[in-house]
Amino acid sequence: MLIIFLQIAVILTGNGETMTREEKKKEIVLKPAGSTLMTGLIQQAVDKCAVEGGGTVHFTEGTYYSGTIQLKSKVTFHLDKGVLIQGSDKYSDYKNDAFFFGKDLSDIGFSGEGLIDGVDCYNPKGEEGFRGPHCIRLINCRNIVLDGIGIKNSANWAINCRNCSYGNVTNVTIRGGHDGLHTRFCDHFTVKECDFRTGDDAFAGNDNHDFTVSDCLINTSCNGFRLGCLNLTVKHCRLWGPGESMHKIQKRNNMLSAFVHFSPKDEKPQLLSGNWIIEDVTVENVDHFFMYNFKNGLWQTGQPFTSVRFEHITASGLLNAYYIKGDTAHNFNMSINNSSFTFRDGSEKKEEIFEGAKLESPEFFYASTFGRISLKNIIFGKKDSSVILSVESGNKIILDRINFNTGSELQPFRFYKINDVQLHKLFLNDLDITGKPLKPIRIMVNK
Repeated sequence: MLIIFLQIAVILTGNGETMTREEKKKEIVLKPAGSTLMTGLIQQAVDKCAVEGGGTVHFTEGTYYSGTIQLKSKVTFHLDKGVLIQGSDKYSDYKNDAFFFGKDLSDIGFSGEGLIDGVDCYNPKGEEGFRGPHCIRLINCRNIVLDGIGIKNSANWAINCRNCSYGNVTNVTIRGGHDGLHTRFCDHFTVKECDFRTGDDAFAGNDNHDFTVSDCLINTSCNGFRLGCLNLTVKHCRLWGPGESMHKIQKRNNMLSAFVHFSPKDEKPQLLSGNWIIEDVTVENVDHFFMYNFKNGLWQTGQPFTSVRFEHITASGLLNAYYIKGDTAHNFNMSINNSSFTFRDGSEKKEEIFEGAKLESPEFFYASTFGRISLKNIIFGKKDSSVILSVESGNKIILDRINFNTGSELQPFRFYKINDVQLHKLFLNDLDITGKPLKPIRIMVNK
């Protein structure tokens, strides 16, 4: 059924006066057709809207079965509450390795309260021998809006964007599947008020720039952010493990890290990650809070990381707070302010391997080969006698108002080959130890 309605547009003329004109906007309303595939009917509606200059394909309540739908510029989808668009369980019903596919498009999107189900479609020739189509796959598209919809059981990444610009993802839920939002070579994305609970990385991708993520819930059996990005802001988010959806390959649910650098050499990355601002974030029961291993980390060695600032972080139930191994040019700089990081109670010493890479140090906070690190008003909590903070081969370290809650009287920090060390107001178990000798003293400053 084709519904054409008139929309009155108010236009501001050059002299400040207003005029009106009538704009035609097309809306094609679809209804379920039982258990048969509706791929052809849905595609027909999309094509008709596109030919007539754009419009909306409107799904009314019910279940729709389909294979690949080819998106078109200026055509959007609206899914009423109670809508389920369910993918075929036969990979032969898909093209371009996608449920919804778009290339070289603009002004596209999905809205409403309906749900897209990828049904974990099995492809024996797919990635890792089983992965099927991505739910939404976009290449070289711009002006993308995803608002309110849900995605579950994606057979590969839920939202896969490559060389895309100006994306807005709002109030989207993702359940199960693999990566949530995976972006490569993309720019100007805003993600807010979303709820991603994935089996693989919630956010992933490389060579992105100008991303903002805010007010999101993030749960995964892999990494919260495995990202390469220049100019990233993450605010008012909660990340927690273990994952509600099992990692399908490794058969586990522990959440590996909240933030990990991503710059795989095989993608020939060009952008350095940097200018990250992470504020007002809560992290619970995640193995590693921040992981940057430019030396030999998995998919981290393409381009280095330059700068990140953490503000008002509350991270508990960790096995490791920070592991940093920067590039030999000492490009990495970091500041952490007004935050707390506590070890997971009752846990044994963590394994010294992260995603197949052997870590050089087991300390709760470890950094090597960096430019400048500044820590101000920080609490580290780990109830044992081991060194909590260890830094080496760096240009400058600043510790100001740091409280080490260890339950031990031994010195909780050490420095080695640091050009400039500045210490102000240090506490051990809430007692001021500024300038006081502790045993064992293992401070070496390289001038």
